[in-house]
Amino acid sequence: MALQWMILTYLVAAEAAIATLLTLPSPKLLKYRLVSLISLLLQPAIFIVPFSGFQLLDIYWKMEHRLMCTGETCTAAERDRYEKSVSWFDLIC
Repeated sequence: MALQWMILTYLVAAEAAIATLLTLPSPKLLKYRLVSLISLLLQPAIFIVPFSGFQLLDIYWKMEHRLMCTGETCTAAERDRYEKSVSWFDLIC
């Protein structure tokens, strides 16, 4: 999952750099060509919004459905799984 977040971070940084380039003052012809080049490059990357939505739903699902092991009836495997889910959630918060 860390790789997914790293990819998403790089893509957001690239979009911020592109937005900065487009807002700088420049001649109309240069800006027109830059916009057309960027639109051609971003068309394959249109999956970014659904991908980030999926990441948020994944975090929500893991938070809502993690094992709550508070009693004496938990097995060792369940206790280990609970500890891993709690430590994972502590890392992202």
